[in-house]
Amino acid sequence: MFLYFFIGVLCVSSLSADSLSSEEADAYFPAVEWSDTFDWKLLKAYSTPNNRNVLISPIGLKLVLALLYEGSGGLTEKEFQNVLQFPIDKKNIRDNFERVLSALQPSERSQYILNLGTRIFLDSRVEPKQNFAAKALHSYRTDIEHTNYSQPLEASRTINSWIEKLTNGKVSHMISPGDLQDAIMILANAIYFKGTWRHQFPKENTTPGGFYVSPTEIVEASYMKTTDTFYYFESNELDAKLLRLPYKGQNYAFFIVLPNSKAGLPDLIKKINLHVLKKQLYLMDKVPVRVCLPKFKFNFQARFMKTLQDFGLKQMFQNTASFPGIARGLPHMLRMLVVSDIVQKTGIELDEEGSVVYAATEVQVGNKFGEVDYVFNATHPFMFFLEEQTTGTILFVGKVENPLDSNAMPLPSRFGTNQAVQPYPLSTAPNLQPENPERDAIMRRFNYFDLELIKEFSEFPGNVFISPASIKTTLALILEGAKGKSAAEIGNALRINNIDQREIREILERLLFDLSDNTTSTVLESANSIFISDKYEVLSEYEKKVKRYYKADLTKVDFTNTNLAAKTINSWASRATHGLINNILGSSLYPETAMVLANALYFKGKWRTEFDPNSTKDQCFNSPTRQCVNVSMMQLSHSFNYNFNIDLNAHAIELPYEDDKYAMLILLPTNGNNVRTLGKDMQHAQLHMVIDALKPTELILEIPKFEIDYQIDLVEFLKPLKIQEVFSSQANLSGITGTNNLKINNVIHKTKIEVNELGTKAAAVTTAVVVPLIGSTAQKITADQPFLFFIYHKESRNIIFQGLYSEPPQVSPPVNNVQRVAQNYEGPRTYPNYGSQRANVRYQ
Repeated sequence: MFLYFFIGVLCVSSLSADSLSSEEADAYFPAVEWSDTFDWKLLKAYSTPNNRNVLISPIGLKLVLALLYEGSGGLTEKEFQNVLQFPIDKKNIRDNFERVLSALQPSERSQYILNLGTRIFLDSRVEPKQNFAAKALHSYRTDIEHTNYSQPLEASRTINSWIEKLTNGKVSHMISPGDLQDAIMILANAIYFKGTWRHQFPKENTTPGGFYVSPTEIVEASYMKTTDTFYYFESNELDAKLLRLPYKGQNYAFFIVLPNSKAGLPDLIKKINLHVLKKQLYLMDKVPVRVCLPKFKFNFQARFMKTLQDFGLKQMFQNTASFPGIARGLPHMLRMLVVSDIVQKTGIELDEEGSVVYAATEVQVGNKFGEVDYVFNATHPFMFFLEEQTTGTILFVGKVENPLDSNAMPLPSRFGTNQAVQPYPLSTAPNLQPENPERDAIMRRFNYFDLELIKEFSEFPGNVFISPASIKTTLALILEGAKGKSAAEIGNALRINNIDQREIREILERLLFDLSDNTTSTVLESANSIFISDKYEVLSEYEKKVKRYYKADLTKVDFTNTNLAAKTINSWASRATHGLINNILGSSLYPETAMVLANALYFKGKWRTEFDPNSTKDQCFNSPTRQCVNVSMMQLSHSFNYNFNIDLNAHAIELPYEDDKYAMLILLPTNGNNVRTLGKDMQHAQLHMVIDALKPTELILEIPKFEIDYQIDLVEFLKPLKIQEVFSSQANLSGITGTNNLKINNVIHKTKIEVNELGTKAAAVTTAVVVPLIGSTAQKITADQPFLFFIYHKESRNIIFQGLYSEPPQVSPPVNNVQRVAQNYEGPRTYPNYGSQRANVRYQ
């Protein structure tokens, strides 16, 4: 038996001219208790690439969650307090909602219409507790209506009729009879707002124009235009413009936050939060602004169950839910009271109908200011929210990526009963738990190893390409069976104090989770295998761990037949890397080999914005050893996440792959800095800070097509990182076979990468050969000189691959310096002054 909850529709449009009346001058100052963090967490949760346009009503959702909190107990009650910061004393939350609902008093004034209602439809066999019913009515203005759920058709008609009436017919079918199977209670909330702009957009000013759905894709939209005084601010912190559009009636306003870059909306939503946005609102000034805003209309619908579970509200969706304070009646029914799902449907219509009235009374408003200092052209994706001014309540918040996309997103499938009562297993959703500062700090330290590796390779001549993810996975496989000082050295290098610590297991599991992805545009596959000599037996505890945590296969091999053993391992590597790496072992195998631990990694990703092959031209690349080498240089004019990093004295550019989960980061040193120095400096940099400093910037980017085929024995590179004993006669790997007579002889790391106009293919195989003890790896940014690059998972910042590119193959004889100057001269250029160094940047 389930408790369902639905929220109705919230709509915005305009009123007719006859209903307008004179008003006082517009004045705005942010409310002291403005919004809360939950509003902005909701927007971030639904602002995914799949949701082009989003509209959410935070107040509608919080209102019914507060009602559920009133009737909750036990762990369910604790989760409401922890996640939503609801006060322990429930009187405080009642007082807060009384104040909010008083400010949102339903009204049908001449300036605007606001309908707001909440109702509980309770099973006829159950009686509400008198105390709960009184609080619901007094503090939350919520009626309780008995409903016969044994007649689902009639019950659904009753609920839909109430919602349809409150939303002025905008939502006529919220639930179906099938939704009411085993229902005990429905909580329904509906909000409807209809307002007229205080400063109208004259219809005669509306003209078609291009809206940048993406920096390279334009659709034609209808743009409303006006010039008037508005509260406005240009925020450097958000890299965006803020505009407030007030409605008639003093109480409500529509805010737009427009990123400066055409591709800046994802970055804006990532940065925005309650404290940052509130600070910007206090800085808004009333100034003349020319506004250009697209008309738009769309619906949005969402299920909140999974999102709220991710936030930490889990108990109310499980069979351990506790709502003892809501109702009394049949005990067997109330014991099963559990929230089955939370659904919200919303809609918005934004046009200039109301402004016809305003234009009729103040015809000259579009021209009366003459020249203005501020222009607000919403010609690319933006976010918005509608605020009630007195209390700062956010009625709804959303984003617009395509004003022509008016269709509702498909409602996600309803979670079944079994799914509703099961928590997320960590193996399918690692680290989707509430923030854990200790775990997050360990994760950042875990990634220090990646940058220390690149430092060790920075003095190595030629191109370098390694996979920290593959190397760390292989070292973790060794660590699972190492003991004593051997384990301590590997653990110290990886910043793992105790591999069985819960936070460490979560980080390793997240790493392996990130290494398994197979979408339509991106393939990332990881495989682990242990090839054990038929003369040895692996301890059952070690076998359980590597199978459980690493999904590793164990295969018996006769290493006395070294050719057949190598063929077996090489065939596995070839299959795991889709044929990119076919030969990983050869002379490294001996008849005495006890074991080979292997990890294989394969990545194939398409660029989110591909390079045009027709723009690829032969161009000079400044090699350290051969000077000018002619290479195939790809070119793309686009908005990239970019920053000049002063600490590293290098340009940082991010090239996202199509699914936006992974990206390549290129670090291009300036003329005064070489790539070897940059490689050393990276160990002192925090990669997440380099990435977080990137901002959308219009660039002409030139990078070479390249391939790297790389193989190295990592032993001599791991020893400077203090991993030493495991390679010596003192090695202790007794946790693998129970014997203390094994050591690591080689750690062979082989990689391959292909970068072209379409995207990237990359693969890595790392093998640790275990042997018995005997006796004892718009600016024009031109990457025409050596650079570092990283391929990483954007959310967790796990580095999948990293490399140093300095020696391209020579495609044709190098151009001499005189010819080169003549061919590339484009007139005098200016360069930005970054300290005492001059950036190697070409401008057009």
